[in-house]
Amino acid sequence: MLETTLKNGLRVIVEENHASKVVAAQVWVRVGSADERPEEAGIAHVHEHMLFKGTERRKVGEIAADVEAAGGDINAWTSFDQTVYHVTIASRELPVALDILADAVQHSSFDSDELGRELEVVLEELRRGNDTPSRVASEMLFRAAYDAHPYFRPVIGYVDTVKSFTRSMIVDFYKRWYQPRNMCLVVVGDVSADDVVARAEKLFESDRNAGALPDRVRAKEPVQAGLRSVVKSQDIQETHLGVAWHGTNLADEDTPALDVLSILLGTGESSRLFRRLKRERELVNDCYAYSYTPQDPGLLVVGAQIHGEKIEEAFTALLEETWRLCYEEPERAELDKAKTIILSDAVYQKETVQGIARKIGYFELVAGSVAFEDLYYAKVKEVTPEDVKRVAKKYLRPEAFSVATLLPTAHEGQMTEAKVQAIAKAVHAKLEAEHERPRFTLGALQVAKTKLSNGATLLVREDRGVPIVSIRAAATGGLLAEQPSDNGISQLVGELVCRGTEKYSAEQIIEETDAMAGGISGQAGRNSLGLRGEFLRDSWERGFELFSSCLLEPAFPVLEIEKERKNQLEDIAARQDNLSAIAFDRFAEALYGQHPYAMPTQGTAESVKGLTREQLVSAFHSQLAPDRLTISVVGAVDVDRTIKLIESRIGTRQRHVDARTIVRPAVPVAPTAPKDAHYAKEKEQAHLVLGFLGVAMNDERRYALEVLSSVLGGQSGRLFLELRDKQSLAYSVSAFSLDGLDPGYFAVYIGTSNDKVDTAERGMRAELEKILETEVTAPELSRAQRYLIGAHEISLQRMSARAATMALNECYGFGYDAHARYADRIAGVTSQQIREVARQIIRFDRVVRSVVAAR
Repeated sequence: MLETTLKNGLRVIVEENHASKVVAAQVWVRVGSADERPEEAGIAHVHEHMLFKGTERRKVGEIAADVEAAGGDINAWTSFDQTVYHVTIASRELPVALDILADAVQHSSFDSDELGRELEVVLEELRRGNDTPSRVASEMLFRAAYDAHPYFRPVIGYVDTVKSFTRSMIVDFYKRWYQPRNMCLVVVGDVSADDVVARAEKLFESDRNAGALPDRVRAKEPVQAGLRSVVKSQDIQETHLGVAWHGTNLADEDTPALDVLSILLGTGESSRLFRRLKRERELVNDCYAYSYTPQDPGLLVVGAQIHGEKIEEAFTALLEETWRLCYEEPERAELDKAKTIILSDAVYQKETVQGIARKIGYFELVAGSVAFEDLYYAKVKEVTPEDVKRVAKKYLRPEAFSVATLLPTAHEGQMTEAKVQAIAKAVHAKLEAEHERPRFTLGALQVAKTKLSNGATLLVREDRGVPIVSIRAAATGGLLAEQPSDNGISQLVGELVCRGTEKYSAEQIIEETDAMAGGISGQAGRNSLGLRGEFLRDSWERGFELFSSCLLEPAFPVLEIEKERKNQLEDIAARQDNLSAIAFDRFAEALYGQHPYAMPTQGTAESVKGLTREQLVSAFHSQLAPDRLTISVVGAVDVDRTIKLIESRIGTRQRHVDARTIVRPAVPVAPTAPKDAHYAKEKEQAHLVLGFLGVAMNDERRYALEVLSSVLGGQSGRLFLELRDKQSLAYSVSAFSLDGLDPGYFAVYIGTSNDKVDTAERGMRAELEKILETEVTAPELSRAQRYLIGAHEISLQRMSARAATMALNECYGFGYDAHARYADRIAGVTSQQIREVARQIIRFDRVVRSVVAAR
């Protein structure tokens, strides 16, 4: 790793990583929302938007267009402490990435008209946040926990402050903070470090915004005295409950122990909160814990989503399990598991160059040094059970914490401040009382392909770049194998295969996989059902034993069936809070009629309630019959040993006598007339989908449709530029081409204000009409092709992604290496082909329109 500071003060950090021909370039600016004046709330986030909206050399839309044309991805994020601009791109395009980042952060034009439009986009983002329960609950919690420190303000700001921003305010903030000596350039990937530094010296100007940097003076948060509780209700399905105690910043000596505490408390299915609140007592739909450690002292947070009336009971249990750590040291195995999870994260992050770059930037800016990462992990290894108990007692103070509760309107009246206070006192008293007394041949892509004795297909690829092994087993089925009466059965089977087998209980599977920092989970989709596993190399063979037991001999215990059925029903209900999902669900129903693709993969409440154990067992034996399986293993394995291992465990299993033949449904046909689906929902945003029957995976036209989707969608796409950038109609607007084993769909989507739906629809139809009338331009075509190819390469960095892609390619009948031909297929698409396919698919006499909006 090369670290240097240029003459202009710019910090430059470069790590060469030649594992993939990809590079991540990131500019970290030492300013976030916590550095804003009160009247500037949200202005740092607006800069995140505006710096991509034109410079002295590039017009609006050209920044994203240039990056996507080079096959890359550009974006930004704003936090309390930093604003980060990042590009991930093929390494051959490094000059493009650095030039664009340097241009954006130094020469943004801040056009007044463009600012006005972008502020409307930010307001749409704010409105979307107000419709997102988890975001509302999080903002409530931070507002309750912080009284003086600016962390109490949401990063995005407030409607009033955003509306008040002028160009002079934006420029003033920019000149104060966007100086080279207040930035850090991080580059990771297939590059030469010396070349990066040389380019940075030319691109980043020494006198840009020269002047004295403002002092980062922030109000110090006083020691909290007493309980703070806030309650709010909305028209939602689940209660969102959050509890916070004041914690540490990243560099604090107690941070490693607090991180370990939060992991063993609420990360993974064997964590204390998940095991006791969700699995044993069934009080919550989900639960979590995390230690937030920014630049200034952060928070230790625990929380849950609760479906039903047991809100106060769940709050009681949440406090009890959390405060128990103040009295009891964790077991050594539990502690070791938590440490393994933290330490393994450092390994998994190294799979992608953007993950490595993000860690480097984070430690450099928040802790003050990249070297702090090694020091931090060394301290994590040293954490003892006594350390966990010590920090629990120090920070989890029963007399001073904050509670935020976002209730469904049906449960108004629960969690009053008096009730919260009474519950906290009762839990503390209970714990005090309890503790008064003592207590082969390689083919394409270097893959070995073989048939097991029972007919299953096995693919193995050795890749020792990272000490991880990923395995995926898949078979055709999923939604395509379902009827309305058993809709959701594949999803439920996928959850249950890991919930107890003939050899291992659900608890054993969870405990062991978490202890190995691995994971096993079912995967059910529109076209397939399967199982995935991921393990560190040293745990691979034991992990495979658990994986194969889940794949071959799940027990389907009645108790586990009812638990998972309840979870699935809660997810079905909670989906009603996701307005865009509702729009697409209604679209699918209208488009597909009697075909299985019309149904949601989760099923309906009626169908899931009616599923019997006999149906579940039959679906498992039928869809995941051993002879139907394709198994793919990618990672740090010995190929011969792996083939023998899997043959001995899976190859000897035969089809169950009760397995039935999976019959494919009739191929769907396009509607003969336009269809309209409207769902009334009194929310701030409306969601509109216009779509058409598309093509199947084996149809060569799919590539032209994908390119068309990219031409329309993306930050440089026609829909984005016209409807968001020019007309400020939405925060989200996109185009989709979704294929399947049967024909999928092509659709465009927008989320906009209720009063803008008609304007937005006219704009969407107008853009589609243009596609039908004229061929896309050569620059548009090239940009879309390079973007798709680059995004495809980036998506395959992880072992798990390659294992899944090869397994599904093979079981769908395309050959495991089909993804290796993707770039050539996309590159071969012509403008004429796009227009021909568009005219075949985009038929307004067959359009399906789905809208979720206020009455």
